[in-house]
Amino acid sequence: MSDDFSGVDWQTARYDDKEFTPGDPYEVARLGKRIADTAALIEEQAAKLHNLVDGNGWDSDAGREFRKKTGDTVGLLTKSHHRYAAAAEALGSTVGTAPAGEQRHTDWATALDHAQNLVRAALVKARTADADRSHCQKQLDRHPGPDDHPDKHRLDKQKDCADADLEAARTDLRRALAYRDTQAGYAKAAIQDAVEHDGLKDPRHHWWDDWQDWVADIGHWAGVAAAALGVLALVLSWVPVLGEVLAALALIASVVALVCDTISALDGKGTWLDVAIDAIGVLSFGAGRLLGTAAKEASVAARGASALKDVGLAREAGLNPAAARGLAEALNGVKPGQIGRALAEGPAELLPRMRSVVKESLDAKAYVDDIRVAAGQLPREASLVTDGAPRLAQISGSSFKTMAGLGKALYIGSQTLPLALGWSNLAPVGEGESKVTGPNLLSGLKGIPGIGAGGIPFYNWTWHASG
Repeated sequence: MSDDFSGVDWQTARYDDKEFTPGDPYEVARLGKRIADTAALIEEQAAKLHNLVDGNGWDSDAGREFRKKTGDTVGLLTKSHHRYAAAAEALGSTVGTAPAGEQRHTDWATALDHAQNLVRAALVKARTADADRSHCQKQLDRHPGPDDHPDKHRLDKQKDCADADLEAARTDLRRALAYRDTQAGYAKAAIQDAVEHDGLKDPRHHWWDDWQDWVADIGHWAGVAAAALGVLALVLSWVPVLGEVLAALALIASVVALVCDTISALDGKGTWLDVAIDAIGVLSFGAGRLLGTAAKEASVAARGASALKDVGLAREAGLNPAAARGLAEALNGVKPGQIGRALAEGPAELLPRMRSVVKESLDAKAYVDDIRVAAGQLPREASLVTDGAPRLAQISGSSFKTMAGLGKALYIGSQTLPLALGWSNLAPVGEGESKVTGPNLLSGLKGIPGIGAGGIPFYNWTWHASG
């Protein structure tokens, strides 16, 4: 409702409508009286226990043991009394007369009654003014005379007076609602202050009191980082050093997310589906490392084999050996004098056995070695042709190209599917979080019993996520 109260039917509006001053002040007072009686009862019982604790009511060995065990109870009762007494004072136990000055602090029962009286008076004034202005307008609409007719002048003045009275009623109504809001704020603040500072709330003195939330938040943002770094590693996988560094960072973030989500699943805050998706993501980096290496080495070998064939063609065309070699290297993107090395660095096994994926996924040294190899600090010893391997120069360049293309396709698939799955599983950890970092597309799946299970069986097991 706007400040000008547009849309209000002044002829039917009531003081206790929801947009004005709803509620019964006498019911508020009755509630306040019950709370005050409870506070008095608590105070009485606390005083009796306090006498026992002080030794005034029961001086014996049994009494001393009882005092020892009831000391904390006396403290809790005293704190409870403060809370109930504050609430009773804020609400009020009787409907009294509001103190002079509409903004003076008073109990809510009295304030609500006074606010309703102010709204009643404002609505009576508005109802009368609205009826008068409507009557004048009707008379003006029906008058047959010209606009300068004396009767019309008189009706215009009456209508202006009625409009002024209606605006005054609106002002009174605004003042009444402002008083209502101010007094409600006093009551709310008094009760909140008592609740927040009476010592009955569970204290959180240390940052580790919220460790489950911290773990869940860390796991979430590690998952976000793993998704972002994984995409960058995939897009820039063919850039020396940078691709390897991004893959290593993505793996670290994935392992952090896996550890945190496992802790959350054990605690019952997360689900084992989250853990499974994280594990797939971690393993995918091992598969990607193997497949990506195979694709790169096949591509290198393809260039070397193609250059070697072009050397033969150039020699047949009459070029000398040096010129033929230079031409072949330029045509195939091989560094000068490196045709043999390009062939030697072709893979001995173009499609590695997948049983080593787990080992490759968790072998931090392998990722460091990849980065050092890409930076030229280490030779590709693992890729050199070993004894008994086929002579790569005898294999056609097209074979290597086919193998390189297959390896690249497998590599992209090994990364894209787990990345998409991990990203779609990201759930927001706070209100207003972007859909980019918390799409939560699998939330419905986790509601299925069994699939969204979490916790430890026979301890804190939940059959599906609670949402």
